[in-house]
Amino acid sequence: MENHRKKPIQILILSLLVSTSLFGQSSVFKKRSSYQTLTDIWELTPEKTKETFLITTYKPLYVLPFRFSSHRREVPFEVPVDEVPIDKPIELDNIEATLQLSLKSKIAQNILGKGTLWVAYTQKSYWQVYNAEFSRPFRETNYEPELIFNYPIKYNFLGLNTKMIGFAFNHQSNGREGKQFSRSWNRFIMHAGFEDKDWSLVLRTWIAAEINENPDIKDYMGRADATFNYRLNKHLLTLRAQHSLRTGDDNHGSIELDWAFPIYGNLTGYGQFFHGYGDAMIDYNQIHTIAGIGIVFAGTL
Repeated sequence: MENHRKKPIQILILSLLVSTSLFGQSSVFKKRSSYQTLTDIWELTPEKTKETFLITTYKPLYVLPFRFSSHRREVPFEVPVDEVPIDKPIELDNIEATLQLSLKSKIAQNILGKGTLWVAYTQKSYWQVYNAEFSRPFRETNYEPELIFNYPIKYNFLGLNTKMIGFAFNHQSNGREGKQFSRSWNRFIMHAGFEDKDWSLVLRTWIAAEINENPDIKDYMGRADATFNYRLNKHLLTLRAQHSLRTGDDNHGSIELDWAFPIYGNLTGYGQFFHGYGDAMIDYNQIHTIAGIGIVFAGTL
């Protein structure tokens, strides 16, 4: 059991070391003077184009040692029955740590002229590190592999400078078995990216396959989302919003505000505020208001 609980940390540390030691300029610890643009991240111009099969970061790679939820988690984590009496409730802490690892690699380019094909992987773990009563277990880990196709364009749409369009095949799950704990869905995602001097906007919508374990997941984790980044000197503000695109009883969504700020040198702080549904897959249909603080290593930085 102890080895299982330590696995997400081992994966995170190993990935950081591999990225740093083997890939040179792709290192997540490379010195940075400003935050990356969509053009930088997705190599949308010839001068930004790099070789294939280099590992680079995707979504923010962060560690939040303190993440507080105003609503106590109601769905328990899995523990061996011989460790907890059956008649004793499992009480989860409101404060836990969260770790996110996210990497991508371009596997093909010059598709239909300028198109590129990427593989990506994101893993987010929720660690009840302050819950000593139950041996500080990982409450939940979400896994998200993707296959992404991007095509750079230059088009003015409603006053917005369109930089890219594309689609993705996305699988997201918590890797558990059984109807009580299993959560997953598969999506075909269509996206468009817009950018100006100091900001970027990515809009996505998707078609999701029906899943028996969580047939209503689209009504809580949404059918579309938007991510807005604003770069202000050495600060990066990110606003993410998703919605079910439904009314009435199926009207659900979430909003998240992230703030990356300088501390010292390459050490960058990270603040996060979340309200809504779908923070973690295990309790996607429970509403939470969450605030966290920590450090971010790389990603959209």
